[in-house]
Amino acid sequence: MKTRRLVLTALLTACALAVNLAESALPMPAPGIKLGAANVFSLAALVLMGAREAFAVTLLRVSLAWLATGNVFALFCGLAGGLAATAAMTLAYKRWRGALSLPWVSVAGAWAFNIGQVAVVSFIVGDPRVGLYILPLFAAGSAAGWAVGWLAGKICARLGNGGL
Repeated sequence: MKTRRLVLTALLTACALAVNLAESALPMPAPGIKLGAANVFSLAALVLMGAREAFAVTLLRVSLAWLATGNVFALFCGLAGGLAATAAMTLAYKRWRGALSLPWVSVAGAWAFNIGQVAVVSFIVGDPRVGLYILPLFAAGSAAGWAVGWLAGKICARLGNGGL
């Protein structure tokens, strides 16, 4: 069983990295707003294996993306947002699993990602007014988070039944 967990973690990390790099090449509708599709794989890791693997997928994806791009700003935003999102999704999934659907767990992660990202940008820029940008990010994050959660549910249904 250890081998399956390792292979699945590596597979989800590789998919997350590929999607992250592809998504970063797409134009953003506004600064900081993107789908966040790489989080599909962290959420899938959480559901299929647990929090430790979800955090591993997130940390590995962000670190490998930084190595591939060299973008230090994206590293800091990705670490703060990704770790906050994974923590929020873990809490929401474990505490309210029966009450919240996977898309709502993902929305909680998207909001946490936005908070982490805005906190880092506000610190780097040195202006707390950057925090006002959180409202449009929450709106975009709600829609994107819902889509990410829906897709993660489909992946989990496929892989959870021995589809690997």
